[in-house]
Parts: sequence; structure tokens; C-alpha cells
Amino acid sequence: MKQPSVYTRENIIDAAVELIREQGWAQVTTRKIAMQMGASTMPIYSHLKSLGDLEQDLRVKVRGMLKEYQLHFYTDQPLLNLAFGYVVFARDEKQLFRFLYLDRPELIETANLSGMKDSFFEQFGEDSPVGAALSAMEGEGQEAMIQNTWIFTHGLAMLANSGSLGSCPDETILGYLQGAGEAFYLWGNRKTASMAPDSNLENPGEYKPTE
Repeated sequence: MKQPSVYTRENIIDAAVELIREQGWAQVTTRKIAMQMGASTMPIYSHLKSLGDLEQDLRVKVRGMLKEYQLHFYTDQPLLNLAFGYVVFARDEKQLFRFLYLDRPELIETANLSGMKDSFFEQFGEDSPVGAALSAMEGEGQEAMIQNTWIFTHGLAMLANSGSLGSCPDETILGYLQGAGEAFYLWGNRKTASMAPDSNLENPGEYKPTE
């Protein structure tokens, strides 16, 4: 097949993503990217100063691929689909997931965890099915739901990625997520109730059922 005479930055990004997928981030070099493209290194250096110049573009590209997994229709529960897609991506696209969270992880400031709701709505849309499902919860419960489910889901994804759970079939993933999701949803609603002026909860961390 005749190779294109002009390569775009997007061609380089796509080739680098495939290289990560096949061999992992540690094996990504300009020479290997060029080989993946069937070209010399010259087109690469015409667009990039270094591999570091490519990292953020790769991060955006791979996060977009992860988002496609999360927005896939697996069940009739949008929030469950979001978590399920995250874990399945970690299981099926091991090297791409490792690139994001192990090889080149971005530092998550503790303070940023308290703003995950705004980040969630910005990424997926407040009017989307997942946004509407989250908005059905009140105030503090939304933030609690996002924080706790993300931490649990990320831990499960790490286990699936490492192979610690064996083949980790879809049914196993759904079982873990459904059980944890129900617990976090109840906890989020109780947290919301504890913040209400007429709450019957003396201690926000202690749940006392209404008599």
C-alpha cells in the first residue's frame, strides 16, 4: 500500500496509541512510532519537539477511548454503565489503562476529590442520562456518591488490570459494582439527610433510622 507523503499530528498520535497498546509505554520511542507509521522519524520531529510534547495529546486520546467504553449501553442503569465501562477498559485495554494510571499518572490533589461532581458534569453533561441519574440525588449525596464509587471502581479496575481476579468476566464485575453501588447510594442519601436542618441524625457519620 502506498504510504502518504504527508503525516499529520493525528497520524502520529494514532500510531503511538497502537504502540502503547501492543508494547506498553516504556517501549514508545520516536523510532518505533515511525516504524509503526511506515515512515522515517523526520515527519515526527516536524510536529514534535520530544515525546514529552506528545504525552498530553496521548492522554486526551486514550481518555476519549475510555469514555467510549463508559458511555456504552451495557445495562439500563447509566451510572452502573459508567463504572462497568471503566473496569472493562482496564481489563481489556491493559496497556492503555496502565499508561493513564500507572506509567504516566497525573497527580490527584486531595482537594480535587471534593470537586469531582463539577468535573463529572463537565465531562459527561448535566443533561445526559448519567447526569440525570446523579441529579436525582440531593446535595451532599451527589459528591459522596461520586467520590466513593470512583475510589471503589478504580480499585476494582486495578485488580482486573493486574489479573489478580483471574479472567474477571462481565458477570463478576457487575456483581461487585452492583453490591458496592447500592451501599454507596444509600450512604450518599443518608449523608444528605444528615445535612438537613431537621435531620434526626445527631452524628453525621452515624445512621439512626426514623422511628
